[in-house]
Amino acid sequence: MYDAVGADVARPQEVARRFKLNKNLTWKVAKVLQTSEPLEAVPVIPGAEGMGLLLTAMEREGAGQSVTAPVRRDFDAFDEMLRTHAGDRATLDLLIDGMPLGGKALEVSRKLAFRGNSGIWGLQARVRSMLQVLAPTAGRPDRLDDVLAAGLHELRRLRSVQGWPLFRFHHYGVAPDGGRRTREFVPIEPASSSAEPDLMMRSFCSPPGAEVRSVRSEGEVRHELADGPIGQRGAVTFMFGSIERGAFDRYAQPGAGEVEHGEMVAFVTMPTEFAQMDVMVHRSMLGEFRPEVIVYGRPFGTFDPDPEMRERYRLPIPVEIDRIDPAHESMDSDLVADRARLIRTVVERAGWTVDDFVLFRAVVTYPPMPCSVVFRYPLPPRP
Repeated sequence: MYDAVGADVARPQEVARRFKLNKNLTWKVAKVLQTSEPLEAVPVIPGAEGMGLLLTAMEREGAGQSVTAPVRRDFDAFDEMLRTHAGDRATLDLLIDGMPLGGKALEVSRKLAFRGNSGIWGLQARVRSMLQVLAPTAGRPDRLDDVLAAGLHELRRLRSVQGWPLFRFHHYGVAPDGGRRTREFVPIEPASSSAEPDLMMRSFCSPPGAEVRSVRSEGEVRHELADGPIGQRGAVTFMFGSIERGAFDRYAQPGAGEVEHGEMVAFVTMPTEFAQMDVMVHRSMLGEFRPEVIVYGRPFGTFDPDPEMRERYRLPIPVEIDRIDPAHESMDSDLVADRARLIRTVVERAGWTVDDFVLFRAVVTYPPMPCSVVFRYPLPPRP
């Protein structure tokens, strides 16, 4: 039809001026005609009114019925498909958004959810970050030390908000003999006073005096957001960190029937623009480290320990992992200020050298709330 009237699909503004059409309409048509992936064109197919204006303009400028009739027929068939299978255009857009096209599955829905949840809950964070460092335990090569630094960056209140949970630390775990053992968390940064919240890294918080309310119960400490100024002038950044020696098994259990995984999890519990996971792995482990990142929904609010049950809530959000060698490449991040300095500080305070590690980084845009971003790798068999 465009060829019949000499319209240039690559110049939608010129087509709009020549045929006296809305430039948004001609831009949509150009997108439809030039895309190589049909499903990507669905959200920009004009509606019935826009298509009617386009066909009328083309016929007025010389496109005959033999040219416009097939376009009208196919659009009517598309419109019938839409009503039959989706009901309306908005629902069709959601159906298409849930398909993994070019690594952007659910991107539109996630962004809408971020904005909506920010308004509903009255707060939002720019970045939920997690840094986890894994290295064999000294004298116990079958165990792994775990160093964790978790942050919420540029957290803003959109109205008065009190008591929103930020981080939770469990003090108890299960011992190898099935009993209960106390987990020993060593602060990365010494507390400035006895009133300082547990494991807080005050030198990486902003402003330095940002307040946190700590709630203690049997087996855990929960840090909550205190009330403060609304909007950008009240933006705060919190960072917490700990060192735990011999925290995890390095190898799979003997005779395990299913593949066992080592897992590092970042919980997203508030509206967040980005989740950035940085995992530092000791070079001695690289031969056995084959990571992937999976995003799981949490419809009941908890992280299900049963892998089979958890798979039911896997979200179709593809996540790429970048490998960074600190010995030759920068560890800086466009999302998190002072990232390289934090990583070096954490690694050195644990008694290691940054060049002995390799950094794996993954970023999820608009992670849905609530969800668990899981960075995992299959555990190797015990040598």
